[in-house]
Amino acid sequence: MEWIKMLLNVKNFIEIAVVMVEHPGGGAEKKQKALEIIHILMKENDIHLPLPDQIIDAIIGFAIDTFVNWANENIWKKGSEENG
Repeated sequence: MEWIKMLLNVKNFIEIAVVMVEHPGGGAEKKQKALEIIHILMKENDIHLPLPDQIIDAIIGFAIDTFVNWANENIWKKGSEENG
């Protein structure tokens, strides 16, 4: 059960970080900044995953891309259509 809570926290951190860094353009820089924010939140919440940092970063990077793609189609795109 503790693993599920930990992974749900990381998922929430990903969503928070992506929203915090969102602005038009600069995809790679935004992704790097989001990754830095996620690492800070994990450290502050004492979340340590038993995997090498490179593997964690690859998984989180994939999750960031997935969330951004979903948000582009379901949040930000709709918001720009309503305003445009």
